[in-house]
Amino acid sequence: MKLLLTPGFTEKLASLQKEDLAAIYSIVQLVQETEKSKLESGADGIEFRQLSDDIWSMRVGNSRVYGSFASDDDGEYCLLLDISIEANRSTTPSNFFAAKDPRKNSSLNPNTNMTIDPRRNMTIDPRRNMTIDPNRNMTIDPRRNMTIDPRRNMTIDPNRNMTIDPRRNMMIDPNRNMMIDPRRNISYGGPFVYDQQLIQEGFVVRANDKVSLIFDSRAAKFSCFVVSHIANGANIFDPTGQWIGFLVSANNDVSLRFDTSGNWTGLIV
Repeated sequence: MKLLLTPGFTEKLASLQKEDLAAIYSIVQLVQETEKSKLESGADGIEFRQLSDDIWSMRVGNSRVYGSFASDDDGEYCLLLDISIEANRSTTPSNFFAAKDPRKNSSLNPNTNMTIDPRRNMTIDPRRNMTIDPNRNMTIDPRRNMTIDPRRNMTIDPNRNMTIDPRRNMMIDPNRNMMIDPRRNISYGGPFVYDQQLIQEGFVVRANDKVSLIFDSRAAKFSCFVVSHIANGANIFDPTGQWIGFLVSANNDVSLRFDTSGNWTGLIV
């Protein structure tokens, strides 16, 4: 069977540890050599489960590969989407594996890369750049722009839109979906929320194109949510919809966190 790989799958594959990589390769090789009908019958010990109309899980041991099957003029193919590896070694709530790790990659660390440090780069400091400060730019201020205020726009409010509410949608709840839980899926990879000392405080789950959810690292408790806006940034709200901070994009990988007064509090990578 022909295999196609998404960029996300390739990125995660490249960051796996050697022992995990071998297990994933065994699944990928089996899928490549086997017809879908035989996979469905449990060929060669693989657990094959349909998760939705177009997504399947393929599991051997603690390792899973997620894919979508289809056919074209050249025959059957599988689009490989994601990987999960159930934890069988200890991790701590402040030391989850990160695919893009500011603790190991100096280009992602504001303390070593001045271009993403708001203390040394005024263009990403809301106190010196009013265009990225919600207190001075009404288009990105949820108090003055109702389209980005979850209390006045139900489409971005998890309390009124069940598709983005982890309490009612198990697919975006890490306590019920191990694939997005770094405590149980050691290949989750992030994004993670860090304080200024690069201690992991939480992790991010994408709910849709506009809204992402943040869970704390220790218990995967839903702690806040993020709503993006037109200025390549986002606002942060607590679960009730109260505005508690905002994000400024430093580059394609790093977003800086600020409280409502513009004080820098950490980052998301």
